[in-house]
Amino acid sequence: LSSAGDSYGVLPRPCRALVLVNPQSGAGRALEDFQAVVQPMLAEADIAATVFITERAHHAQEKVRDEDLSQWDTLVIMSGDGLLHEVVNGLMERPDWADAMKKPLCILPGGSGNALAASINYYAGNDHVAKKKLLTNCTFILCKGLHTQMDLVSLSTASGKRLFSFLGFGWGFISDVDIDSEKYRRLGNARFTLGTLQCLAKLRVYQGRLSYLPALPEQGTPPAPRD
Repeated sequence: LSSAGDSYGVLPRPCRALVLVNPQSGAGRALEDFQAVVQPMLAEADIAATVFITERAHHAQEKVRDEDLSQWDTLVIMSGDGLLHEVVNGLMERPDWADAMKKPLCILPGGSGNALAASINYYAGNDHVAKKKLLTNCTFILCKGLHTQMDLVSLSTASGKRLFSFLGFGWGFISDVDIDSEKYRRLGNARFTLGTLQCLAKLRVYQGRLSYLPALPEQGTPPAPRD
């Protein structure tokens, strides 16, 4: 943490934040929760928020890919893990991605699944909580400017497309549950249970191939991938 008198953590004071909000996240309350819970706390912490409301898929990805990011000190995602995935991939598409990825990112839970926010809350030493309490805890972390490093996974598909993930990646049944349950978003976290039952009822068969490189005991020529 920084010990400078005019800052706390990694954020300057006053701080300028671009807040990306998906109004359809979770049960459709992300924007309302931001205005009721988050905005007053940011004001007290001298964090000026510029709110960007997404209107379609990949809107946030295009925003951070094309925007001049120098006008903000941090990027805040008020949504589930999906919108942060868009932001990370948008940053990685920039010509100056190496510098852009140094911009502090904050996730505030507003989605059906808030895995990263819950993980950060846990590793910050807080009790396991959910919903409004989790949102309050994560907003405190933002206000204090606390931070940690985050690993990314680089994934290239057979078609040549490259994706970046911060939690993991899925294929087959799990992915179908996530995608097919989009229409039940208003149910919140229960959408995944309903989506699982629906996918079980019309169970599909998935065929694929997994290749991997075994660990090397010593440095040398890498072995050929095994199927």
